[in-house]
Amino acid sequence: MTSRKRRHPQCSSTLLFSSLLLSTIRHTTSECNYCSDTLSGYIQIPGTSCREYVQCTNNAIGQSFQCGAGLIFDPSLNQCNWEYSVTCGPDYDCPSEAPVVGPTMGPTEEPTEEPNWAPTESPVRGVLPPGITSSGGGGGSSFTSNTNVAPPTMTGFQTIYTSQKLGPNTPYKHEHHAAIFAHLNANKISIYNNIFSRSKKLYPSTTNTKTSRSYSYQQFTNALRTMSEIGYTIPYIDENDQESSYQNTFYLGDPQSKDGAAVGLLNIILFLSSSIESFGYNSCDEVNRDEYNGYLAESNSCGQWGLSYQDMHCDMSESHMECPLDYGMSLSAAENAVGVTPFFCGDTEDRPFTGVAGYNGNVDVAESPVQSREGRTDVENCCWWGRGVIPTRGVCQYGKLNYYIGARAKEEGREALLPDIDFCTSPQMICSIEDGNVEWITGLWRWVDGVQTYDDPEWSYIRQLNQFVMGGMRDVSFIEVVSGIVSQGCHAPPCEGGSAVEVVDTRQRWEDFKLVAKTFGLPVKSVQL
Repeated sequence: MTSRKRRHPQCSSTLLFSSLLLSTIRHTTSECNYCSDTLSGYIQIPGTSCREYVQCTNNAIGQSFQCGAGLIFDPSLNQCNWEYSVTCGPDYDCPSEAPVVGPTMGPTEEPTEEPNWAPTESPVRGVLPPGITSSGGGGGSSFTSNTNVAPPTMTGFQTIYTSQKLGPNTPYKHEHHAAIFAHLNANKISIYNNIFSRSKKLYPSTTNTKTSRSYSYQQFTNALRTMSEIGYTIPYIDENDQESSYQNTFYLGDPQSKDGAAVGLLNIILFLSSSIESFGYNSCDEVNRDEYNGYLAESNSCGQWGLSYQDMHCDMSESHMECPLDYGMSLSAAENAVGVTPFFCGDTEDRPFTGVAGYNGNVDVAESPVQSREGRTDVENCCWWGRGVIPTRGVCQYGKLNYYIGARAKEEGREALLPDIDFCTSPQMICSIEDGNVEWITGLWRWVDGVQTYDDPEWSYIRQLNQFVMGGMRDVSFIEVVSGIVSQGCHAPPCEGGSAVEVVDTRQRWEDFKLVAKTFGLPVKSVQL
């Protein structure tokens, strides 16, 4: 792919997209040294209306940058900023002498550790992907297409955006993926503080070093790259009755669409906003919340809100994937920020019946059975509660997880992202303390398998996602439907085999979405609910 060239008055330079990536380039020809009066720093390129700027070093032209749609160079920040907030100053009057050619700087590596400097609560908004523009100062948003945005040229793309070398079979990475990851990196401090560390604000007294679960930005982006670039293998029989396969990946937008990056970014935002409860409770394991008849039953580990996790079977086409029941399995969940007794499971020989869940370690030995909403008074075969940022729960989901990315995939000769974990015999490995990547990988798989690929004749997630973006992100019903798919598996709960209890709080889901969107620097208009 060739880079776009633009001619300036008396100046000619080769420019790469964009301020999103801060790509560096080498000037090939120029008749104007607009750095002759600037020893070091940044200056707008004459004739570009502040949409392009250059770095000056020792009065020599160095790197050139181009701002994305809706952005222009801000000399007070030395980077792009929203056009409505900046006044473009007068251009440098180019003399006739030729400039000194500056060196090309190599790409900088992405940070590998959590930030340890003072946090900032304000998101970085000057790095939106191509195709997204903001209406600016009124506090609202209008996300529209911009056909004038240049397609990016990804010199050094693999070096910058791939954390591990994958050899000659490295999957193709669409160019707009780089813009999305650049946007994430620009807002990583706000993402970590406002989203991943949410429990510290909600439950400061119970979120401590002993029980606290750390959600790492680096592990999240590593997992996102894995799922968006590699994904997992879907085997099938083709029209010639031959075994074949394809890769299912996390959707980062249509690379052929000018709005692809915007749609991809919103898919990430929706994934994270649907994970807010896990971050808030500071728990990989599902938390006991379903109070019934005035009691919070310990047997809720068998299923909450009227569900029975051991009875959540796959349909006939996928029944061969589900996990077999194991009556002897005995597991306990980790502590959580709420302080409620963690879920546990075990056979009735060791514990004939269960009682009431306690708080903050205060657990009384049950003297009589306490019934859950589903009618359970024991926890035998009840190790299938939800785990992960987007909870995997029930024998079907655990079985599919194992079939596609776990030990069973490896056993059957398919590529597996987590080949050494059998999620049917060890479902607790989703919450592995030793490897936090597992929770992210499984959560992203859960989103792709259960939400992203949801395609009902009446409602298709990908189609509705694109319409949601094009409509300015104001359709509250879309957020409500997505929440229903995540929690119950269909777009119009109650679902067949699901819960008759309303588990989707529309107002809270919309607030969660707004929180994540604003953390990403995308303002969302207030909507009357």
